[in-house]
Amino acid sequence: MSSLLVEAAKRLASDKKIMDSYWEYHEGIQNWFFSPNANLDNAEHRPYSFPSPNSWKRLTSNERKKKWNNAFSLRQKMTLTTLAGFGYEGKRINLDSSKHFNRLREAYMNWSPNLYSVFWKDGGNGKSWLCNVFVGDAIYLCNGKSFTSSNNHYYDPKQIYAGSSFLSKRNSYKDVKAGDICVFGSHHVEIITSVQKNLIADDGFCSIGAGRGGNKGDMGLIKCDSFFSLEIPVKVNHPFRFKVSSVNELF
Repeated sequence: MSSLLVEAAKRLASDKKIMDSYWEYHEGIQNWFFSPNANLDNAEHRPYSFPSPNSWKRLTSNERKKKWNNAFSLRQKMTLTTLAGFGYEGKRINLDSSKHFNRLREAYMNWSPNLYSVFWKDGGNGKSWLCNVFVGDAIYLCNGKSFTSSNNHYYDPKQIYAGSSFLSKRNSYKDVKAGDICVFGSHHVEIITSVQKNLIADDGFCSIGAGRGGNKGDMGLIKCDSFFSLEIPVKVNHPFRFKVSSVNELF
C-alpha cells in the first residue's frame, strides 16, 4: 500500500491549484490554502450556488451588497475574492461592476467542489511552511484517512519526530521503503518516493514534499539524499540528520 501513497503524493504535487495555494499561504499573500480534506479545522466548502448574471443585473445596489454579505460566509468570500484577484480582504471590489461580478463568478466556477479552503492561524512569526500539510493531504488522497492530532491539524514535523503520532520508527535504514515518512531535523517532513541501493556511494533515498529549497519551484519537487545521515533509534557515536517512520499503520 505504500506505493499507493507515493502515487498519491505525485498526483498532489502535480495539482497546480493546491500547490499554488500552499505557496501563496506560505508567502502571506492569502490567509488560506486548498486541501481535499474536509475534516480539517476551519475547512470551508465551496458555496452551493452563485447568482446568474441576469439575476444579478436585476438587483439594486443595496440588494447586491445584501446578497453578497448574506449568501456567503466570510471564509467563502475571502476564498472567492482571492481567486478573483482582489485579495482575501476584497477591498477593491465594486459589486455594481459587471466585470468584477464576472471575475467573482469565474472564481466560483474554478473552485472545485472537491477542494476546501482551510484557514489556520499562524501562532509564530514569519512564513508558514506546509510540508506537513503536503504529507497529510497525500495520505488523505491515498486512503481517505486524516493524519491529524486532536485539534484536527495535521501532525507537524516536531510531533512526528518526537513520536507523538502513531507512526512507528524504522529501526534500520535497511528497512526503509518507498512510502515511508522522513523527518529532517524535526522541522521538515516528506514522503520517500524511492530507495537507492548503491555499490560504491552511500545508499540513499528520494523524497517529495512542499518547501525544501525555499523556492516556489521546489514545491512538490522530488529530491534525493544519502542514508549516511539517517537517524535511527540505536546508540551511535555521532548525531544523524533524518528520522524515518513507517506508514503501514495508516492502511
